[in-house]
Amino acid sequence: MSDYLPEEVVLEIVQRLPVKSLIQFRCVSKSWNSLITSSVFINSHLARSLSLPSNSNNLIVRHCVDRPHVEHYKLIDDNSDSFDQIQSIEFPLTSRRIQHFVLIGSANGLFSLHEHEHFILWNPSIRKFITLPKPCITVKTHGKVTCRLAFGSDPRTNDYKVVRIAFPNRTDMSEEAKPPVIEIYSLNEGSWRITSATFPQGISFSDWCRPAAPLNGAVHFAVHDNYKPSCQLVLSFDLGDEVFRLISLPNGAFGWSDVHTLVIGGSLSLLCYDTRKNTVNKCCSIWVMKEYGVVDSWTKQFTINLNGGKIIRVLGLQGNGNILVEANAPFGWELSSYDPKSEQVKNLGICGRPYYFCDDNYVENLVLLNKPNDTVSKRRVSRKRKCRLTSDEEERLLQKARHLLQEAIQEEESECQFQQEIVHQHEVIIHQQETMLMTLQGAMTHNERVCQQQEAFLCKQATILQEQMEKIAILISKMEKMDTVKSKVVFIIQELRGQAEVETILQQQMEKMTFLKSQLERMDTIKSKVLFLIQQFRGQAGDVFSGAGDQSLTLVQQRSSSAVTLTRELMQLEVLKEIWGCI
Repeated sequence: MSDYLPEEVVLEIVQRLPVKSLIQFRCVSKSWNSLITSSVFINSHLARSLSLPSNSNNLIVRHCVDRPHVEHYKLIDDNSDSFDQIQSIEFPLTSRRIQHFVLIGSANGLFSLHEHEHFILWNPSIRKFITLPKPCITVKTHGKVTCRLAFGSDPRTNDYKVVRIAFPNRTDMSEEAKPPVIEIYSLNEGSWRITSATFPQGISFSDWCRPAAPLNGAVHFAVHDNYKPSCQLVLSFDLGDEVFRLISLPNGAFGWSDVHTLVIGGSLSLLCYDTRKNTVNKCCSIWVMKEYGVVDSWTKQFTINLNGGKIIRVLGLQGNGNILVEANAPFGWELSSYDPKSEQVKNLGICGRPYYFCDDNYVENLVLLNKPNDTVSKRRVSRKRKCRLTSDEEERLLQKARHLLQEAIQEEESECQFQQEIVHQHEVIIHQQETMLMTLQGAMTHNERVCQQQEAFLCKQATILQEQMEKIAILISKMEKMDTVKSKVVFIIQELRGQAEVETILQQQMEKMTFLKSQLERMDTIKSKVLFLIQQFRGQAGDVFSGAGDQSLTLVQQRSSSAVTLTRELMQLEVLKEIWGCI
């Protein structure tokens, strides 16, 4: 390469050159051409470009206009507040079937676009594109499918890949949905292939119309759980391992909001649109994952007020801290800058069709430089005919016929494009409806499972209730028996109480009889004493009457009073005898 400088020094110098100079230097010699177009040099030049701080100062902005349908790409200086345009980059293709190519995504300055099954990769740095071969999954091979597309780079192998997640369309909605088929195009391999990757069950995409976010060798989609539609998630597909993974979001932070993925400042970010009809404060919040893969690192960075109705979409973050937005203008839509502090919207002077604006960091690279050149295909309807014109009138009529035929062909092409757009819109609507039906079906399946669980629980409760009723019946019968026993016990107690009263009365009678018996015995003693006294009285009375004096008379009187007393006691004795006889 040089007779004066070592090859390592020359390589270091060449790597520092801009892309435009490197393209020109290929003509210096065959060795320089081989060096600049080698994969090793292309990858090392890209790695150096990505490491430069000035890499983040320039933006490439895409905007599309109608009449005619043209795609424009502008290189913008993002380091200034004026958003100055550096240069305009011409897009080399025009869509033949739809108005504009659909952007799949961009990575390291390389763009991927498509129209139906026609895919291209375009490098605006070197003004080169390649057309990808026809995919494996087509209408002829798999029938009508609805695809979710993504584009990203694998830094481990320095490869760029296009991912197609193809969902087969169901002809009968009662049929169970078939799992999607995943197809990948590898730039290094130069071909499509169907992978064995398994798409997670019960997951549906939330952002069908937005490019997936490429970061850390994976592409990221916003999805939700069919069984819990309010549960938002991030689905990543690793371009190296070709495996799907789910990343959780903060609980309750998103709910039923419309969520999209993007990359801001080298971090995985989310746009959360809350524009429901019943929402008072319509806004868009920007969440950033500070540490990749760590759920707790999700942080809300900005909140954009959408109540005015002027801002319809958020695109990304500018270098000065403002936010690039797509806003309504008096005569269409325009790219604008939103100041989150003052909430003011500033027009940047770039107009275009709504939802076709796109911005990304401009990275100079040589990717695709070592690929074969692709020719721009244009639709031409012409046929060489050899005819002999015999007069000027025939020539004029022939020109008129050609003009009318050309107009008819153009009208037919316009009509076909219009019909194709309508068919594409209908396909998108049908797929959205299928997604909603899948969501409802998942919810119904979940509700059916819940009902089955509740039915099983109710059956179990009914069984338990039946057992309890049987136990209650047994207890009732036992209580009835206890009532019978209780009545008998009460009767016995009453009987016992009656016997106790009789025994008490008898006891009392026995005590009375004992007392009377003692009284009778006492009376018998008194009676014997009375009889003895009577006999003595009779004897003494005889003596008195036989010659006793006055003293004897006094004694007689005393004896008479004693006799009266004894007579009374005898009368009481007779009464006691009568009472004893009654007893």
